[in-house]
Amino acid sequence: MTLVGCFVSPHPPIMIPEVGGAELATIDATVRSMQALQAKATALAPDTIVLLSPHAPLAMRHMGVSFASSYKGSLAYFRAPQVTLAAAGDEEVGEAILERATSQNIPTAITASFGDVVELDHGSMVPLVYITGGLTQACRLVILSFSQLSCQEHVHFGEAVGKAIMGSPRRVLYVASSDLSHRLIPGAPAGYDPRGAEFDKRVVETFGAGDWQALLSIPSGLTAAAGECGYRSMAVLSGVVAAARAAGSRTRNRVLSYEGPFGVGYLVGEVEIEDGGTAGTGPTEGEQTEGAAQ
Repeated sequence: MTLVGCFVSPHPPIMIPEVGGAELATIDATVRSMQALQAKATALAPDTIVLLSPHAPLAMRHMGVSFASSYKGSLAYFRAPQVTLAAAGDEEVGEAILERATSQNIPTAITASFGDVVELDHGSMVPLVYITGGLTQACRLVILSFSQLSCQEHVHFGEAVGKAIMGSPRRVLYVASSDLSHRLIPGAPAGYDPRGAEFDKRVVETFGAGDWQALLSIPSGLTAAAGECGYRSMAVLSGVVAAARAAGSRTRNRVLSYEGPFGVGYLVGEVEIEDGGTAGTGPTEGEQTEGAAQ
């Protein structure tokens, strides 16, 4: 087994202490859950993190894979230049993902070439500050991006990603960077729509139950009304998990927390991966440990 776990992480810069300051207390559940993911990542000791960011370079009709040789980033734009991160790229895993995706006729593009140094967007940077914060050894990185292709194409891409990871000798941690509705309250970043809370509730409940079919069946009209930026990231994650299960792993979904006090939904969760021996055995289990959809 080379896929050691999957995380779902929001990406608001305000959850970084150097950015959020006193506001951190308002999203205490999110912060504590991210600290729990940091401890879990430290225990998993990944060689490589594969992360899909909604804010990575986007090609309208192609999924994206970065072959960058290295990544760097800071939160200077958010008035915290002291928060920095650097990582080497895992070109081999990136290349394996591209090869698997193209072999399955999934439109996929290279977003950064061998030798490139890529500046991390905040959709990557914010989760990684927490997730890598306790690692005791260097961890390589591959950044993926989604597209305007159908939800089903995103699932297929996730399956290709999962198969590439399962065939890798690396210990790989997969991260789905994902903010939910941006329209939860009056004055929210994308305006207010009561359907935003309904969308978030359905995502949290279906993910927590491990019911990927129900999660992927959320009506497109509700998704559009929510003003989200993470649904396609979750769709790719579903494919990654499906590939792991097809390879014989057992999975369990856990919701660590959910809240949205600033008008954007923050879901922190994980999919635990356990070597199950026989492909396709046993149901996917779900567990909610803290918080419920508001």
